[in-house]
Amino acid sequence: MTFKNSLKLLCTNFDQVWKLLVYHILSFALCFGFLAIFGVQYVEYVNLASSEVELPSVLEQGTLYGSSFAGALTTIVNFALAFFRIMFDSSIGIGIFFCIIIFVLLPLLLNIGKVVTCELAYGYMSACQKQSFTGTLLKTLKVSLPYALIKLLYVIPFNFITLFCVYGLTRLNFTGLEILFPFVFVFAVAVLCAFKEIFNVGWAPAQVVYNCGTFKSFRIGFRAVLRKWESIFSTAFVIFILAIVLSMVTGIYSLIIILPLISPLFHIFEMTAFFQSQGMRYYVDSQTIVSPKRLEENDKIDDIKYLL
Repeated sequence: MTFKNSLKLLCTNFDQVWKLLVYHILSFALCFGFLAIFGVQYVEYVNLASSEVELPSVLEQGTLYGSSFAGALTTIVNFALAFFRIMFDSSIGIGIFFCIIIFVLLPLLLNIGKVVTCELAYGYMSACQKQSFTGTLLKTLKVSLPYALIKLLYVIPFNFITLFCVYGLTRLNFTGLEILFPFVFVFAVAVLCAFKEIFNVGWAPAQVVYNCGTFKSFRIGFRAVLRKWESIFSTAFVIFILAIVLSMVTGIYSLIIILPLISPLFHIFEMTAFFQSQGMRYYVDSQTIVSPKRLEENDKIDDIKYLL
């Protein structure tokens, strides 16, 4: 039910999805603009790392089933390791600058966009009203910036655990690996991402709905999520499975399209899950209002009391 309503809200507010996509494009463009300051050096590092691990042989396939998936992923991981090693061996300053842009500035901008999306979804879900994306971005900046900064520190351990697990998977070597590896990879990454989502799903919605501080909203959101954590975990797991499998089937280049679409879906899913866990009515479209079970039961009790 939560996933279905999230998809309906995504389709109903698809005009806002395009605006979020433009915001993401501008965010990436800004970051790449900063990286262009040392663009010549970065291109050189990419070429050196690519030739070292023979990355072009994987990318030329277009998809990852041209060779074994395990071999392709191992090559990509080795390329990333070689790139960072070459970059930091050449210049520590340039390496630190790259990490700041990619691992600090870019996630910061994307998380600010997440709060904007949640605020827009809240306006529609609570009152069936659509708001200006730019106006909401400016209005929520004073709360979205602290949220983005604190979340940046919060997700670092989860991201490192996920990357470490992916790295560990590429080092496996046993009979039948080529057959089992895609399934093991998809399952492991989806479980880790869904587990991270449990701690994150109610955070931004609680801040938007109750207009409270970043730490208080985390407590409220996490407490709310615990009421329906099995449903939220399973739904998030399915979404991640679909995204990963779709990327594997259509090729790594499809991530350019898949990621911008998955992002607003997850933002709306988080708002829907929070509304459901709080027992709050919400609009799915202009003709449909969803009443969670707890509210329906309360309404029946009130009606009985009125009759008595």
